[in-house]
Amino acid sequence: MAELILPTSFEEMRNAFEASKADQKLMEFIEPLDEVETEINEIASELGKAGKVVFLLGNPGTGKSTFIQSLSWRPHIKIRCLKEINANEYNTTGSMRELYNAISLTTQEASRKIDGGPTCIVINYLENLENFEKADIKAFYRDLNGLLRTSPLFIIWPVTSEEDVSQMMEYARTVSSTIFPRNKEIIRFNGPHEEKFIDITKRSIAVINDGMELSDFSLTDKDLEETFCEFKKLPKIQKNIREYLEMVKERWRKVSGHQAKIRAEIPKSTEVWFLFSYRDAESIVGQFARKSQRIEDSWSAIHDKFYEYIPNSQRSAKWDAKRLQLALYGAIKTRIMFLPTNALISCISAYSTNPQLNTLINNNNVPANWKDKKEAKRSLSNTPLYKQLINEPYPAGKRKGGPAASALDTASPIFAAIVQWISGQGGSDVEINRSVAEAISDIGQVKAVSNQAHPWIKNIIPDIFIELPHKQICIEFHFTNRDAPGVIADYVLGKLDVYMDQLEMLIKSPKA
Repeated sequence: MAELILPTSFEEMRNAFEASKADQKLMEFIEPLDEVETEINEIASELGKAGKVVFLLGNPGTGKSTFIQSLSWRPHIKIRCLKEINANEYNTTGSMRELYNAISLTTQEASRKIDGGPTCIVINYLENLENFEKADIKAFYRDLNGLLRTSPLFIIWPVTSEEDVSQMMEYARTVSSTIFPRNKEIIRFNGPHEEKFIDITKRSIAVINDGMELSDFSLTDKDLEETFCEFKKLPKIQKNIREYLEMVKERWRKVSGHQAKIRAEIPKSTEVWFLFSYRDAESIVGQFARKSQRIEDSWSAIHDKFYEYIPNSQRSAKWDAKRLQLALYGAIKTRIMFLPTNALISCISAYSTNPQLNTLINNNNVPANWKDKKEAKRSLSNTPLYKQLINEPYPAGKRKGGPAASALDTASPIFAAIVQWISGQGGSDVEINRSVAEAISDIGQVKAVSNQAHPWIKNIIPDIFIELPHKQICIEFHFTNRDAPGVIADYVLGKLDVYMDQLEMLIKSPKA
């Protein structure tokens, strides 16, 4: 199972990305806060050639630092640029003079480029002044007042305590009444609205973890919703986005630990690959599976898409979001794939030994070269099925025309005849499974067997079974021409229910 990366502080979040890409990535999931942005914009618009100080007051964990950083890429915010000052770096002598000097270094550029708006300075990590002498504090404010009279600086000072803010403002007013904008000395910051927390979390996970989704971490929407219900019970002082993210991480730790225990009970990792081969299978399968150049993620079943077919149906008696999660990514790993119709027909034509099936093939004008084993292996080796078996990515993009489309057109009526033979004319898919398994084995890199019982999951006989060094693969074909998306959902959920019933019995059974 993938390890969830979900930073809960701005510093951790920014460090999760390369410096050159940090802002671009943060833009993708940071939630705009229109009311606070409007207050800041109003102050920035009124500054002119003089500067002001504003306190941004909010509890720890509400996202003040993240919000401030977002100001630098909001085009409607009327500031020229954003400069951050780490107060810890300018407090080596115990005097506030070093901090003042750091601020004053920005004044010349700020005045020279005033046409672009005021320069915004953020004073970080200085939430109170209790470590400084009163005379030093007053001297700082006196010097700062003189600086701001002629410098277009917009100083935002993040703080967490209203008592500390009142004390800081009292010191300032003993030397000047113009440092702060009138009646706008404090901007109160509560962070994003709670109803946005789930959406923010989902977007954060996707961006920070390179496009991975909840399901990659064995989490579901229900997990986030249940976590949010627990979050709502917390005291008001604790209810912030950081706390919710921490709770989601804790939820993931419990889920991953549970699944680790399940896997410890299972002799070897098992994957179930469902394959569909009708003419437009590639398009329909694409709704249920994730395409990725990362081999481990390729063709992974999409949890939310399958879950659409569970509520308000008879399936809901057997399936909930968590059981589905275990079936797709936990106890087993599920992939949804397509095997191009022409590749399947070529394998059958070249490897079948069944007289009835061979007669059907001959009566349906199968191209002569498709009956050649060399051609069948060539065709099969370029399919998603075989590429995934040998850990090679399948080329991105859907095949739209040319020889590939022509081959599908040729194969489609033959496939329809085979489906009819299986479903209504006494035929069996056993010979088809054997033909494909033999073709896979004949290529030479992987050994496949058909219609053989799974070595340790009772009552499971996959169409094709493949033993690899670190996992076992069960391939399940659905030979149908019905191309409605619900057909895929129905077949996959039905088969997975059988697998899960057996696994649940195995896990619950007492040790010998």
